[in-house]
Amino acid sequence: MTDFRKPFNKAGKELIVFFGGKVFETQGRALGDSWRTLAASTLVARANESGHYKKRPEARNKILWWTGDLKRGFKKDVKKVELRIYNDVPYFKHHQKRGGRPAQRRMLAINAHVITIVVKKVADEVSKMVKS
Repeated sequence: MTDFRKPFNKAGKELIVFFGGKVFETQGRALGDSWRTLAASTLVARANESGHYKKRPEARNKILWWTGDLKRGFKKDVKKVELRIYNDVPYFKHHQKRGGRPAQRRMLAINAHVITIVVKKVADEVSKMVKS
């Protein structure tokens, strides 16, 4: 097998649902660590609906979930031997990494669950090829 686009596309769709759904619903626990609580300044901005928080909220009592843009910002890029999941929301990077180190509110990471999704999709495709 030299072209993994078919299973990577399937895995990518499932991973986008995982990162944009389960990770946000569990406030990071789905990746292994709960997200750090919001700073006092963020709580004040939310209460006053100032800055970014002037925008209409989709969820009020969730960390990193106000407009839903971060949740919906996950995309996939699939090549023959590469699957890349990324988030194209400009402020994603500020939450994902801090000074080159993983941040305390990661939304994107590789863990056993993520690996299982990809391996299963590839194994399913190989199984189909063998049966043909």
